[in-house]
Amino acid sequence: MKSRRRQRYLLYVILLVGFALRLTRLGAQNIWWDEGLSVVASRMSFTEATLWTAADVHPPLYFWLLWLWARVSGETEFALRFITVLEAFLTLPAIYVLARRLSRSTAVGIGAAGLLALSRFHIWWSQEMRMYILAGLCATLSLYFTARLADGEATRRTIGGWILATAGAMLTVYSSIVLVPIENLTLLLAGWRSFRRREERWRFWGRWIAIQAGVLPFVIPWMALALPRMRSWSVVKEPTSLGFVLELNAVLVALGISTEVGRYRVPALLVMGVLIGGIVLLLRRGTSPTGRTRWLWTLALLGSSILLMPLIIWALSQPRALFYNPRVEARYLLPLAPAFYVLLAWALSGWLHTPTKLRYLGWVFCFGIAGLMLWSLPQHFASRYLRDNDLTLSHIIWSHAQPGDALALVSGDRYPIFTLSYDRAPAPETRPAITRLPQSPPPLTEATAATELSVLATEHSRIWLVQLERSLEDPEGQAEAWLMAHFKRILHYEFGYNALSLFAATDEEALVTLQNTPPQTLLAQNLGGKGTLLSYDLPVTEFRPLDDVRLGLYLEAQHPLTLTITLRGKDGAAADSRTIETAPTPAGKARYQQVRFTIQPYTPAQPYTFELSTPDGVKVHFGQLHVTHTLKPPILARIPHRLEASAGEATLLGYALRGAQAANPPVAHPGATLELTLYWQAQAPTSQSYTVFTHLLGTAYNPATQGPLWAQDDQIPLEGAYPTQNWLAGVPLEDTYMLAIPPETPPGDYQILTGMYQTDTGDRVPVTGLGADPLTGNILLTLIRIEP
Repeated sequence: MKSRRRQRYLLYVILLVGFALRLTRLGAQNIWWDEGLSVVASRMSFTEATLWTAADVHPPLYFWLLWLWARVSGETEFALRFITVLEAFLTLPAIYVLARRLSRSTAVGIGAAGLLALSRFHIWWSQEMRMYILAGLCATLSLYFTARLADGEATRRTIGGWILATAGAMLTVYSSIVLVPIENLTLLLAGWRSFRRREERWRFWGRWIAIQAGVLPFVIPWMALALPRMRSWSVVKEPTSLGFVLELNAVLVALGISTEVGRYRVPALLVMGVLIGGIVLLLRRGTSPTGRTRWLWTLALLGSSILLMPLIIWALSQPRALFYNPRVEARYLLPLAPAFYVLLAWALSGWLHTPTKLRYLGWVFCFGIAGLMLWSLPQHFASRYLRDNDLTLSHIIWSHAQPGDALALVSGDRYPIFTLSYDRAPAPETRPAITRLPQSPPPLTEATAATELSVLATEHSRIWLVQLERSLEDPEGQAEAWLMAHFKRILHYEFGYNALSLFAATDEEALVTLQNTPPQTLLAQNLGGKGTLLSYDLPVTEFRPLDDVRLGLYLEAQHPLTLTITLRGKDGAAADSRTIETAPTPAGKARYQQVRFTIQPYTPAQPYTFELSTPDGVKVHFGQLHVTHTLKPPILARIPHRLEASAGEATLLGYALRGAQAANPPVAHPGATLELTLYWQAQAPTSQSYTVFTHLLGTAYNPATQGPLWAQDDQIPLEGAYPTQNWLAGVPLEDTYMLAIPPETPPGDYQILTGMYQTDTGDRVPVTGLGADPLTGNILLTLIRIEP
């Protein structure tokens, strides 16, 4: 009795842990393209959403549920994804009852639920607004009711449950058709062994065929609607090998990682070895505890579930002309992944129930597999954070828009992502309606731009132009060129590959009407009687290296204002500052000023606030953001080889050399690669972009370089991520370069040199200090001997 209670409490803990993991940072990730399509479908009428889905590559069940859910939950990232979390949570008790039914062991059921609860693969797609988790839930329930049928429990509840679960799976993803051969094979084995007489077998199979026919009333109407509307297209350039698909599947179920799967081949193979070894141990017990016949069909049910889905996905990815031809994606392998965790839990029980010392090895495997899963989880959660994307862009339009404005959107397939930000609360009802360009097949031509924009120009005196990844739909900038020729551009902001412009028929100022949608945060801070900081926009609050912090200020000025905005850390240090000029604003109007800071790779990770100051000494502190995941400066005492040399405003503090044998001088061989790490520190800000060079210089002539240069690696620091004009004064940095020594390099003594040159002109930066040669601009780091 106490044992059962402990098992029940353990199951409750697993359910809670699984639920909590799936909620962790659920809303801390921007909605991506596929999710954006789901949101677009949820905004349609029910009929429109159904017809849209019929022309897509997925059945409608998930979209129907999302359509209902969105009407009560709202459209935040957390709210929209929560329905997937609920489906994922329900899969945990579903896998528990499936594993317990197949193994006749509560412990195996708890183990399977625990493995699924910790599965990064399952957690990953539990936090996406897609249909694969729902398909997995329905497939797991379908397998469970199949097991009950195989056990002879052909009750109304079992039959009804199987029909609903199987129909649900098939109406969620089309690949769920794989359940048909899996479950027919299972019941073939179960029925063939259980019934000795031919009449009993025919009766059993007749009933099973009738049960399967119960799915048809759910599936046939949908297929009749969808088949005439389905499109056929291919995104496959080269066929994928079956070996890769199987390897990907193994790494996914073991570690939940879908990139660089070859790096994780060994741990995945170890998990597969544990599974196979556990099955062998179970087989060596003569018969399973539930009988040889039952063991046979159970193994067929789980084994075919694990193997057939990768085979189906591989087959679907092969080039052909009929129906959708997708690339192999991790998510396609998810629906039947729970079967793997059932079999793995059962295999682990095989290790734990051996009467030998293998039992202790079984515990090592249990904790090892759980440790692998836990090790991979932080990597998943660390990648999740909300980026600004189109939020600031949408806020600018909301606050500046006037009645009668038009909005031309050049976005291609990005439109679902933009509309999610633009149309989501608190979007004002008066925001300009979207007109997508081009309305004919892309790209946008000069004639098409003139035709489509002329229609807008005749009806609107102000036109917003939103360009998202403009190089795809309008690579020659035809829309912008036409508007520049016929209107005056009164507002323009760049957002990386994207841009926002406002064009007007008259030369007016782009001011904000105070009655418009209020910005994100109201302040109403007096600026010494010369103006007022009304409010500010900062749509997201977590920033990582190379992210842009776009602070939107709404200012009312009675006199010209000069304002300095400083990004100040919790430690009191200023990370960066900007100065802006603001002209007086008419009564009832405000001016929007955007202040942009770029988070550098070595910006200290800590909380920050904004400090606004005026020449009169007025200071206003407001807002808060967090900088995370930046690099920690190197510890100077740990630099292997210290130097005191300078290149321009930068000090070379020292270097580290790897790939050479320790000697005096170090020794390397032809064909080796030297890893050279330089340690720099800017003494003062610089406005120049410098390229750092590292050279291996000898005395022998190299025909490849037509001189004594035998190896080099020149780059803007941190592979272009940290140009010298962005270096933080007083903050050390480390930068690594690779010098590949050619195989034909003759033996002898060589110099390893470094220095800087101006990126745009190639002129060497003046050098001073230890090892510096002012005439050549080189800094000698060390001699190195090349030996055969």
